[in-house]
Amino acid sequence: MQLILSSGVKWELVILAGNITSGDIDELEELLQRFLTIGHYNVVLDLARVTYIGSAGLALLIRYTNAFRRWERGDLHLAAISDPVMNLLQVTGLVTEERSHFSIYPTVDEASAVAKRQVSS
Repeated sequence: MQLILSSGVKWELVILAGNITSGDIDELEELLQRFLTIGHYNVVLDLARVTYIGSAGLALLIRYTNAFRRWERGDLHLAAISDPVMNLLQVTGLVTEERSHFSIYPTVDEASAVAKRQVSS
């Protein structure tokens, strides 16, 4: 897994690439936990270049989506999701036509705009 970080005022953009497996999640979890600790509750994950997410990575996304949303402080915004990852989210029932466990955006720009608005409100 490759990880690239870009910061805004009280929000973050994380660009991920490759596979997210149990061997990779420690670094991502440490980063997401650090954002919570410093009060950056709106994080955009660019998943356009992610080709695979294992069960540990999926559990991490669920856990931190809930953590960022706690007390309505923010959200973990998933952006530009690759087809294989979207397929996984649909097969697991986390994303259906009726509902989605995640906040999903077609582009990083759209997700970033929402994250910035949430920070300023």
